[in-house]
Amino acid sequence: MRDIETIAFVNYGHYTSILVSQDGARGLTAHLERLDRDARVVFGHGIDGELVRGRMREALRGHELPANVRVTAFARGVTPGKVAGLEPPDVAVTVRPVRSRQAPAARVRSAVYSRYLPEVKHTGTFSLFHQVRLAQEAGYDDVLFVGADGRVSEGSFWNIAFHEGTKVVWPDAPALPGVEMTLLRAGLRALGIPEERRAVTLADIPGFRSAFRTNAITGPVAIASIDDVTYAPDPECAALLEAAQRAVPSEAF
Repeated sequence: MRDIETIAFVNYGHYTSILVSQDGARGLTAHLERLDRDARVVFGHGIDGELVRGRMREALRGHELPANVRVTAFARGVTPGKVAGLEPPDVAVTVRPVRSRQAPAARVRSAVYSRYLPEVKHTGTFSLFHQVRLAQEAGYDDVLFVGADGRVSEGSFWNIAFHEGTKVVWPDAPALPGVEMTLLRAGLRALGIPEERRAVTLADIPGFRSAFRTNAITGPVAIASIDDVTYAPDPECAALLEAAQRAVPSEAF
């Protein structure tokens, strides 16, 4: 209970969300690497992957699979007067059911916004939820962030990519290096499917055949529209992404 109070009252930490199925956890190594990397930025100490694996096994006992497993890294004793010189962080693991991964294609609105420390999946998510709320109040499903320099970066809790017919294009702008994005890029390369990172602006968006968002829990999901630009269903892109997912199997833990 004290650990939960620490996480609730001190909004200083980071996390990762892992999809665990009967076959294991897809991208588990990448998730563990993220936790260790982010912990060194946030706390000045790394996180032992074996500790995380053990806590995940304990937390999953009695739960049906697939499950959404969130691992949150936090440090005890953090106060506004003491944020430097912290002890190594601990982790808290929570488990939620995954009812369906068949998310509908989303209508998203662009907004000029940049996350603080975008390379870290930190727990400072108030502004993300607020941006989603503003988009939903305007009649959209979600929000796509564009930097002050005009470059498309990422969505609220997802990365974005575009299919131009011959290759998959990932925006080159400061954004969270999502695990699902990383796995899909590896899968596409393994299959010999062209993909690249390059700068994408809102003016470029009508020139793509389709767009999709990626998240470790939902996987790749088509985007129906961005602002007033609409995309038709793209079965070819969907097939490429499905093949790329199969190219990177789940890992046992």
